[in-house]
Amino acid sequence: MRGLASQRATAILTGYPTARSFEEARLPALGALVYDGHHVVGQQLARTLVEAARHSVGRHHTAIHRAQVRYFCQDIDALRERIAELQTDIEAKLAEHPVGPLLTTIQGLGTLTAARIIAAVDDPSRFRHGAAFASYVGVPGTKHSGLSRPLHASLCPLGNARLRRALYMATLGAVRWNPWLRAYYERLRARGKLPKVALCAAMRKLLMAVYSVAKHKQPFSPDTRHVAPSKQDE
Repeated sequence: MRGLASQRATAILTGYPTARSFEEARLPALGALVYDGHHVVGQQLARTLVEAARHSVGRHHTAIHRAQVRYFCQDIDALRERIAELQTDIEAKLAEHPVGPLLTTIQGLGTLTAARIIAAVDDPSRFRHGAAFASYVGVPGTKHSGLSRPLHASLCPLGNARLRRALYMATLGAVRWNPWLRAYYERLRARGKLPKVALCAAMRKLLMAVYSVAKHKQPFSPDTRHVAPSKQDE
């Protein structure tokens, strides 16, 4: 059920907090349980849960245990709703920012990552150039020759570590789903760069795109200026 973070998991456990609850459950009722106002658990998952309960080692069936599970699920649901409200607030604030909405035109850069950038620097174009912005994050340029095989990625222990972590995760997704950044990453890998080294170079390239969008106040366009690797990154 993908852990207790899902609405389906907490809805099921609220109604069936123990293994015995599943053993005693009526399959049609469990399968028809609506967990998010629209979707139902389904008969296949219901049968799987009932079968698993028959072999469960958990034998906590007291009223106290049932109440604890229900309260725990209610707390998770409340936190989930609060997170959703915060997400809505962040999206609204980002939409009001002169640069924020433009950053999300870069494929692979989501609302939360764009909001982290805005929260950290307000406007990336306040830096003298893109390299200065990358250094602030802690992603300096590489200076390896085509024949060198560096053993470590070029991340700096200095810089904004929290923003760097967020952008690193964004880059992981971008090199999979963003065509221009994926092409750049794959070119570096084809030239013998190690995966983490190529990923950090792609992260720097993503930062250059962020800086360019902020500076020109225009939506991102994957032209050759953004796609072509620089001498430093090669």
